Amino acid sequence: MQKKSAEQVLKDCGIKERPVPLDKIIEQNRILRVDLPANGDIFGAIVKQNGRVIIAVNPNQHANRQRFTIAHELGHFFNHDYGTNGQEHVDGDFRLHWRNGKSSQGVDWHEIEANRFAASLLMPEDLLREDVERSLPMDNQAVRKLAALYKVSRIAMQYRLVNLGILPPDVDPSEG
Repeated sequence: MQKKSAEQVLKDCGIKERPVPLDKIIEQNRILRVDLPANGDIFGAIVKQNGRVIIAVNPNQHANRQRFTIAHELGHFFNHDYGTNGQEHVDGDFRLHWRNGKSSQGVDWHEIEANRFAASLLMPEDLLREDVERSLPMDNQAVRKLAALYKVSRIAMQYRLVNLGILPPDVDPSEG
């Protein structure tokens, strides 16, 4: 399987706006998106059955969380053989990869990579840098406005800005 960066996926789908229309990426790649009601510990899943890829999302989560989960699962779709790590159920041609609280803990390289992909997909660097220039000074209010513009959580936006070197690394994303 050939890996794809978030930037390449956006280019292939002709997406140059924000918030990124995830439905367009899903449709263009013939992925089925379904709701999977679950408790608060499960955010979503990626399933491959009979050659069909399904992204299931917990509708009980906040809309921004659902968007990040979809983008995360797209990261697995474009970059991983998601039948290889310990968080899926494999039964014949049925593969399931759960997205849960462990996904964000930074202990599994596939999860780290999928989270990075999701951040890059939802908050494309070129668009974000343009918006940052218009939002200066970069304070808590500006971060909140950017998060709303991209339909992501404030914490996700803050991490992205830190990772791009726009905010200093000593900023605590949980504050503000």
